[in-house]
Amino acid sequence: MINKKSLLYNEYSLYVFSFFISILTYGFALTNYSLTVDSESPAFPDYSMSLGRWGTNLIRYRIFEGHLPYFTLLLGLLFLSLSAVELTKIFRLKNIYSFIFCALFLSVPQHAYQLAFTMQADAVPIGFYCSILGVHLFISNISNLKEINSVIKLLFSCLLITFTIAIYQALVFIPVITYLVFIFININEKTFVFKYELKRLLCFILLMVISLILYYLSVKLFCPPIEDGYLSSYTAGGDNNRFVDFYNLWIDNIRGDFYYGDKTFLFASISSLFLIVSFAIEKKNFFIKLLCLLTLLITPFFISFFITNGSNPPRLYVSSTIIFGFLITYLIMKINISYIKQYLFIIILLVCSNIYLITNLFYSNYKIFNHDVTIAKKIETTIQNKYPDFDSNTDYVYFYGALPESNYEKLKLPNSEVFGGSLFAWDGGNNWRIINFFRFNDIAYFRFLDDKRSFDLIKDSIPAMPQWPSSESVKKINNVVVVKIGSTPGALLPLQQK
Repeated sequence: MINKKSLLYNEYSLYVFSFFISILTYGFALTNYSLTVDSESPAFPDYSMSLGRWGTNLIRYRIFEGHLPYFTLLLGLLFLSLSAVELTKIFRLKNIYSFIFCALFLSVPQHAYQLAFTMQADAVPIGFYCSILGVHLFISNISNLKEINSVIKLLFSCLLITFTIAIYQALVFIPVITYLVFIFININEKTFVFKYELKRLLCFILLMVISLILYYLSVKLFCPPIEDGYLSSYTAGGDNNRFVDFYNLWIDNIRGDFYYGDKTFLFASISSLFLIVSFAIEKKNFFIKLLCLLTLLITPFFISFFITNGSNPPRLYVSSTIIFGFLITYLIMKINISYIKQYLFIIILLVCSNIYLITNLFYSNYKIFNHDVTIAKKIETTIQNKYPDFDSNTDYVYFYGALPESNYEKLKLPNSEVFGGSLFAWDGGNNWRIINFFRFNDIAYFRFLDDKRSFDLIKDSIPAMPQWPSSESVKKINNVVVVKIGSTPGALLPLQQK
């Protein structure tokens, strides 16, 4: 009874610690809201369905009816914390090592590239947790197939992974990496039996195949045709050798040079080198351990092998967070316990470095967001001053082009992807995004230009107009107010695509 109470106390302590680390890491983001690209759009009944993400639709539209500043991110952090603790159970990490893993895993800057998207800042962590729970159920029940309860739990495991993929397809790597780490740990145990482990691996592969089939069938049943343009754009263009391109990208990632905040991943790569040396010294199952370790280092980035358009957003590498936390923690476990205080000092510095990088990312985005708000208010004031008779119920507003890069270059961090994105510049200027930005921030409720006749009456007058911030960059022509913020047209209006 005492042992059970002690274990329960340690588990609760780990939950509290993990959530505390999450709040500490994203404290600035929680208390200084800034809208990021894609989060400006309101949630509609078909939200994300055309991308095959009915899981996101369920969370974002059916349950929460849109995202909410502070709450959405807070909920995401709660589920990430639950995921961290669940991973320690699968990896059999105990005592101080479980706390080290949770601190490292939760502070990885890679998470920030998902959490920055407010419209999925809770959905993705929920998917994270569901997939890890699915793996846990599989591991706990795969050896008891003769019991009906175990079969039911395996089926539930399959459904959890299916739901995970339906939230965000890149999350399919989470259960894969989690189970690969589990295998890696077993290989290093004295009780390791190759045939038994191989048999369970084949069962897990079957589980993943069934989950993917179920996801495919669910998309066919519930979703409209997938947006070919969005998905095929990632594989469009590019005549370079895929193997060479992927190798270069992989090297950049494991060196920590691929995106802002990636620097600390180098510590995981260095840890893997030390582990390889230790495996060589131990000799037993060396090649199996080496193969498994290399697979762990490659798999989180493998999705980029199929991307040929040069766009490899950091948010795709969701499973690299597990690798980062695990490899460093596992190396510490293998080293003499008498040096634990020195290692803890290094871990604290590493976690603090991660927190700094994440805070800097959100601070940069916060400055860009406020810059956009200031410009939006100036545009709205200019329209009202120049055209007092302007009526947002009957008059249209059309934004031409995108704000020049010079407006933001001092505020952006290098290679920070979405954190360097302005709603006035994304897609080369996108009227849907810009008008929703005005609405979301309660600045103005402009009417979207969806009348072809009105557009035809203004299009020839735009080239001669000066750019913002000239007062003449705002001009009312008939019932359309044109705001020229860039020199070239941006994303086409739906009426231009017909």
